[in-house]
Amino acid sequence: MRKIGSLPTPNQKKDIALKRSRLQERVDTFQKQAAKFLNIVSCDGDDSWSDASAREVSVGIEFDGIGEGEDNEMGTSPADVAKAAEERHQTQMLRNSSSDGHIDAEHSSLHLPSHLGRHWCNTNAAEYLAQAELRLREGQLNDSLHQIRIALGHKSYLFRNEVRPARSQRLKLRAWGDVHDVESTVQHHARVYMRARQAIVDLGAEAFLLERYKVLKRQDLSVQTSVIAPSVRGQRNKSLPWFWTMDVRRDADVRPWMEDCAYFLCSHKLRGRNSIAVYRVHWLRAKAQKMRWIEELQCLQVEMEAAVRFFGHQGQVWQTRQKLINPQSQPGHAAWAARQSAMWYSMAMHAKSKFTALIESDPPPAFAQVVRPQLVR
Repeated sequence: MRKIGSLPTPNQKKDIALKRSRLQERVDTFQKQAAKFLNIVSCDGDDSWSDASAREVSVGIEFDGIGEGEDNEMGTSPADVAKAAEERHQTQMLRNSSSDGHIDAEHSSLHLPSHLGRHWCNTNAAEYLAQAELRLREGQLNDSLHQIRIALGHKSYLFRNEVRPARSQRLKLRAWGDVHDVESTVQHHARVYMRARQAIVDLGAEAFLLERYKVLKRQDLSVQTSVIAPSVRGQRNKSLPWFWTMDVRRDADVRPWMEDCAYFLCSHKLRGRNSIAVYRVHWLRAKAQKMRWIEELQCLQVEMEAAVRFFGHQGQVWQTRQKLINPQSQPGHAAWAARQSAMWYSMAMHAKSKFTALIESDPPPAFAQVVRPQLVR
């Protein structure tokens, strides 16, 4: 339905009706099996426990039209794409349900513990099923994030090696066709991820689990290939989406389009090394950003000390000038030099006390401490 659009042909309508009928049979079979597992005796009579029409199912249209952040050659702005996606979402929700309230098979909710809710499972002795689905959903979230990162890496590769080098219309159309194919993969796994996350929310997942698996947004799925160009400005404080720094399992499953490098995490508990393959550009950019932050923190400490030394030096300069002035012949000059010397010394003492208190209250980490050369005597 998503691929065909809002204007299907008669043959496509016939094919959709046939597939929808087969899917409805499979859904009905699953619902009966779910009733047996959940010990529902009145599943053939009163079916109030399976009110599928009371729940709105997301169709994932908010992830349509995902493109590269800067190399958008289709002539549309992100605001226009978001507005069009919202209009398609409203249209799709109207098409999902007919006038009599019937929901199509592809939009009906299955009788899983996540659909019934954690409270229903607790009151009907199905807590173990809720816990089992929660563990399975966590694995599904990891798989989805892994596939999203692989697909985004492939998409970035296509932009750098096929879209930009294309010099003819034929090559450019072919390259953009490959990009759209990868986009469909990204959109599919993004929809799977959001549905799985909604499931763990309905299952009453703990706060740390919801903090680990955050809400996926459209801007998180855009590709910024300009981060590999050192001459591009405005990249200093831009950070990658949260799932790039997340330790997702199965990261070693790389593809030919992935330029990877391996780094090792030493663990005293495991007494081993875990080799994690990561996307080379993103890893190097994250490392460079970390080193820049460490350098800025070290420079800030040196500047604080330099400020105190500068104030003290100015105090000594004016103190020396005061000694060179004859107070009997030039009393005003002597008083002014003494005043300037006292002012600079006061500023040095005030800055040193403030900086010392700041360092003691919020000390820099060990890896950002300033390394001072040792004087050889």
